[in-house]
Amino acid sequence: MNPMKYLRNGKRDKSFAQMGLLTAVPAILMVAPLVGYFAGSWADRRFGTEPFLLILGLVLGFSAAGREIYRLVKKAQALDEEKDD
Repeated sequence: MNPMKYLRNGKRDKSFAQMGLLTAVPAILMVAPLVGYFAGSWADRRFGTEPFLLILGLVLGFSAAGREIYRLVKKAQALDEEKDD
């Protein structure tokens, strides 16, 4: 089901699509650093480099989360500008 298909007064209603995009932010903020933590922890155990790869994994996880949130916010802003037209 495409959230872009909602109609109101004959026009597309983008607020549901915006809401769907922005509700993903908390999940991204939790999942990306956790993946980095576990990947770094696993690599540290495997290569015996504690805690360097764990820290690198966390930094990469937070960076990936920030990048993805930036992309989602830009997409939500584009939907908002399109809705105003």
